[in-house]
Amino acid sequence: MICPMDLFAKMADHTSIDSWAVWELDDSGELTGKQTFPTANALEDVHGRAIIVALNPGGTETGLANRPKWSNFHAPAGHNDIFLAHAFRGTPYWGAYMTDLHPSIWQSNSALVRPESELVQLAVEDLIAKVNQLADVDTIVCIGGHCYREVSRRAKLIESQTGISPESILRITHYSGSASGKHRNSASVYRELVHQELGLRASS
Repeated sequence: MICPMDLFAKMADHTSIDSWAVWELDDSGELTGKQTFPTANALEDVHGRAIIVALNPGGTETGLANRPKWSNFHAPAGHNDIFLAHAFRGTPYWGAYMTDLHPSIWQSNSALVRPESELVQLAVEDLIAKVNQLADVDTIVCIGGHCYREVSRRAKLIESQTGISPESILRITHYSGSASGKHRNSASVYRELVHQELGLRASS
């Protein structure tokens, strides 16, 4: 197992586009509601045993160069990124690495994300490279059906390059408002959905 400081160093080239499934907790272990990545408090939590993959970043690329490190999936209040914190708190996926399959395609509507097959292939190869950088990954969790389809269709390539079996490529409901028909814009409902999808025991 790689120590957290070494993990940060290994993935240092991706600080502007990736992150880790860690959010700020209070002294009792409850989420504070702050969505910024708590770099100072994350060292004891980050790990490379799983990688969580969304399709692409929403919004626009404006200001990307000035964003704090590891800001992806930790958007300011008003976005649903905090739903992920509620979903992963207290599970083996808390502290996992987080990335986008198409980090250069900025689009809030996933239906409009239609890269050519060759670009999808390159994106999956980049994902494989990150998995191998992390070294300990045994599970890939895809956020949303579009991302899951692109990744799972290349499951044999992933298995041949990383050893991760197709059964260890999982899908969870997207946290965005576009999936409100499922999670009803409720973090607690989203947590229950994700726990069911990952085969975790339901908890508060």
